[in-house]
Amino acid sequence: MSNGINRPYGLEVVQSQIGNGGTQKLGQYFIYASSDGLTTQPNSIFKGDPVKFVSNPGLTAMSGTIAPQKLSAKTDGTEVQAIATAEADAFIGVFISCAYTDASTGILVESDYWPGSRAVKAGSPIIAYVNDNPMAVFRVQVSSSIANADASIVFLNTQVGLNSSLSVAGITFTSDIAIAGGQNPRTGSNIYGSVYYLDGSSIANTNTLDVKIIGIDPVITGNANPTGLVPGVNMPFTNLLVKFNKHIYGSSGVAGPTAGA
Repeated sequence: MSNGINRPYGLEVVQSQIGNGGTQKLGQYFIYASSDGLTTQPNSIFKGDPVKFVSNPGLTAMSGTIAPQKLSAKTDGTEVQAIATAEADAFIGVFISCAYTDASTGILVESDYWPGSRAVKAGSPIIAYVNDNPMAVFRVQVSSSIANADASIVFLNTQVGLNSSLSVAGITFTSDIAIAGGQNPRTGSNIYGSVYYLDGSSIANTNTLDVKIIGIDPVITGNANPTGLVPGVNMPFTNLLVKFNKHIYGSSGVAGPTAGA
């Protein structure tokens, strides 16, 4: 979670706007599994991934189960692939862990990531634990360096209250925005967790973007910062504090999940 280091880590809870510190407020949800346990949610979900209900996947049975907001980038790094959740759908929250009974061993596995397509014991559920507090505040790393970047990627306190999109690491911007420090890691990891980040190039006042910026993370960790760079002024890969703009439990008039052909 270091400021200044190119190491996205997803969304990490810091506090709640109603003042309960960094305490996790977890809700219980389901990850899709067929009745025989052989077909399960194909996308891995890592601790720190933002999740939504699966909507319109062409498979009605998956309705009401969760999935990560996006897939990782294509192997050529050109784009992020959206999964069967609409960008306009409200977030449930951030994935923390799961529990399932392995099909081969019959052992109950408790894990901080879901290994996509893992077969489970027939008739057994895959339980997911999600921080679904609509008032939760998360820290998240900005995607790019300020060096040689567009003026819209200057993460100052003047940008508090603006909005931004989330994305998955591994993207090379093809616009005129120069990204110092190279590409982020390509996919999530069962060791390091999520690689979601805040897309600095998307910061705007647009109310349909994923998250609202609350401020710069005051905690500086794991970086001695010998160059004297200052987060939000000239330090690359700054950590910001954000909360979801459109939350399934925290917004007015949010539609529920749907499924259909």
